[in-house]
Amino acid sequence: MPILYGLPTRVAREAAAAGKVRLFGCVVPADPDQWTCPQAHTWKADDGDVLIAAIDAAIQDTRR
Repeated sequence: MPILYGLPTRVAREAAAAGKVRLFGCVVPADPDQWTCPQAHTWKADDGDVLIAAIDAAIQDTRR
């Protein structure tokens, strides 16, 4: 699932509660990971467009 950094909005908190994204706090590392799995492994995105699409989809799901 995608990782979100920064102060979460209400929609981001709802997406996290639904298990669609994971919130990693306000401090963004110099070279941040963008994906995580249920076992808490993290890694960088190979394709930024795929990451953005996954975040958009997660947020849209919570707005329905």
